[in-house]
Amino acid sequence: MAKLAKLWSALRRRSGGAGATVPALPHPTRLPSRPPVTGPTKRLALALQGGGAHGAFTWGVLDRLLEEDIEIAGVSGASAGAMNAAVLVQGWARGGREGARAELDRFWERISAAGRLGPIQPGLSAWMFGRWNVDHTPGTHLLDWARRWITPYQLQSADFHPLRALLGELIEPDLIRSAGLRLFVSATNVRSGGLTLFDETEVGVDHLLASACLPHLFRAVRIDGQDYWDGGYIANPAVFPLIRACPGVDVALVTINPLTVPDTPEDAAGIAARLSQITFNAPLVRELRALAAYGVESNLHLIDADAELRDLGVYSKMMTDWAFLSWLREAGRRAGDRWLENNFNSVGVESTLRSPAFV
Repeated sequence: MAKLAKLWSALRRRSGGAGATVPALPHPTRLPSRPPVTGPTKRLALALQGGGAHGAFTWGVLDRLLEEDIEIAGVSGASAGAMNAAVLVQGWARGGREGARAELDRFWERISAAGRLGPIQPGLSAWMFGRWNVDHTPGTHLLDWARRWITPYQLQSADFHPLRALLGELIEPDLIRSAGLRLFVSATNVRSGGLTLFDETEVGVDHLLASACLPHLFRAVRIDGQDYWDGGYIANPAVFPLIRACPGVDVALVTINPLTVPDTPEDAAGIAARLSQITFNAPLVRELRALAAYGVESNLHLIDADAELRDLGVYSKMMTDWAFLSWLREAGRRAGDRWLENNFNSVGVESTLRSPAFV
């Protein structure tokens, strides 16, 4: 822990002390469950990546993990990962693992209902063949044109956000604070370009909106005189604070932006999708390499969406069709099931994170 404390002290000196902005580190129907994995209770901290509606994949992973005898010590998240994290913590306070599962179900059901009239809708190929890439549908072409010429500051009032009212109904900050779990939500300070972390003592609706604020869609979210954009630009998700806050606890990373792909894309939509994946994975790659360089030891595990989501484009992250979200959830449950089968016994023993992206 001495090396960990040294790294944290260095970060605080660079950021101006505690509470300051921290710069980026250098360098449907549920499928039947399998019988629970037997053995002693395992402790995990969860680091949840952001990616819009693709966060329903993480919902599925969490749903599967919460079927097991796992004690959650803390959760970190960015964007959709931050919302999954806050909802999980709130549900845990309400009723442990089953409470967290029920709260996540409720959250994603309400998200789908709220977005049912959105501009991104599945095409016939999705309904007929299960092809959920919508990068070539009319709605995406309209949005692509609009984002080149129109900004949110021309169309939206200062306090507008399509999820503000919904989160106001669903999120209970007092319940989050009473859960006894650590929670970290990342946001990008627009003016400094640095990372700001909000913890369980302060997370509320504005903090979650800030963490999920894509600047070409929404006005920056102002908190205490500072403007914030999506946390995924700087920490997607933040891992180091979770390691420091939960000493001796293994950290499981749930990523939804594919880390690797088998081929180099050549079409415009494919290039844009891969560039988005690389951009939103870069902070995580840098942070894990920095932790290794500083010699910080912690057992790390990875549950990724490389196989399931690599064929999806950028705009499906904005699609909240219930059939699509249900498909993502079941894909996440299968990924969680594979990880449990292959790696669960290693929790508390050794790291199982193996990805060429982090080498």
